[in-house]
Amino acid sequence: MKLRSKLMLLVLPVLAACGGGGGDDKTCTTDLGNLQKSCVTNPSHTLPEGFWYGSVNSGQSLAAQTIVLESGQYFSIYSRDGSFVWLIEGIMTATDGAFSDASTVGFHEAGAIRAGSLSGNFTQKSTLTATTSLYVPPDTAATAYNGNYNATYDTPIAINDVARTWTSASGVSPISSITFAADGTAKGTQNACTFTGSFKPRSTGKHLLDGTLNFAGGASCTLNNVSMPVEATVVNGQLTVVGVTTQRDQAFYLSGQ
Repeated sequence: MKLRSKLMLLVLPVLAACGGGGGDDKTCTTDLGNLQKSCVTNPSHTLPEGFWYGSVNSGQSLAAQTIVLESGQYFSIYSRDGSFVWLIEGIMTATDGAFSDASTVGFHEAGAIRAGSLSGNFTQKSTLTATTSLYVPPDTAATAYNGNYNATYDTPIAINDVARTWTSASGVSPISSITFAADGTAKGTQNACTFTGSFKPRSTGKHLLDGTLNFAGGASCTLNNVSMPVEATVVNGQLTVVGVTTQRDQAFYLSGQ
């Protein structure tokens, strides 16, 4: 009887060692009858994080610029000849190269705000395609857009890289101007609105500045007395500042050069 107990103690550690996992990308189990281990690949929940530039598949000749953060929050900006037309924002989830969001919000240049959904597929750091139930008037059907990955996202950006005045190009709307100081503070104007704010490099080391803008432009400014978190970046000499209020009832977009 004592001999049997000792043998069991010797066998148990062997079973435990053989029944371990197979790394973060696999789940493994061991058949205790024949000590055979089998593994299955776990689903990947990698997000299409990064900058994506492409076009909108409609008859309106719209460009699409999409920013996806590591949190899953995304901003897809539609523009025509540099002028803002439409912004959709939300938080996506992803499984094995497919992403979705059941509660995206769209902000139109004319002030309309609508809710919808988003789905799509991507190849990491390569290409992205998406379809949203929101559409850009005068279109009357779901809108699709695409994007190619821009590797600028993987390089850091510093306040000194933006410390100057940026203005919207001639003929581009909304008419905007923003000045960044070396200490990260900022001030600017957009149409009837004036704003101040502050920025700092994103802690992940990506090509983004995290910021907050505070608007004060009187009754004619739709963002009067609004505070909003925003993201800023510069790609190919073009500044983008974009954000949505925590209540998701107001949005801001600025393009400068």
